Amino acid sequence: MFPTRAYRADAEAVVSLRDDLARWQLGSGITQWQPGEITADEVRDQIARQQWWVVRDDGAISATVRVLEADPAIWDDLVDPAADDALYVHGLMVRRAHRGRGLGGALLDWVAGRARDAGRTSVRLDCAAANAGLRAYYADLGFVERGDREFPGRCKTLARFEKPVG
Repeated sequence: MFPTRAYRADAEAVVSLRDDLARWQLGSGITQWQPGEITADEVRDQIARQQWWVVRDDGAISATVRVLEADPAIWDDLVDPAADDALYVHGLMVRRAHRGRGLGGALLDWVAGRARDAGRTSVRLDCAAANAGLRAYYADLGFVERGDREFPGRCKTLARFEKPVG
């Protein structure tokens, strides 16, 4: 499994995957994402900044990850935004048909390798604090909780995780 950079033309597929997963989450009683929360234009802009990576299976996107070099909106109370000590993960998604194949963990390992190669010491990510299943998943993969952060305007509390890449 080798992720490749997403193309601008992938934006609609990324949004469709996220909306499909959001609908599944809501149907399963999981509060994480909402359908329509991001647009193809937003994703195209992020792709232009080389933040999105995809795994393809027979040409179709089976998994994605968005990698940022900084995430001050979520981490600035714990980490100096100028620290350059981590890579940040968003948009980790695996198509439901590929669930159980280890793609999510493999993508996180891949990000850890990129962080290590860039001289960074850790990978950081977050999820909805109410999402017990995802919190347990990240803990099982060796991520350590670094505390919750409330975002009143977004009506959401995020749990933040970090894993050294040593």
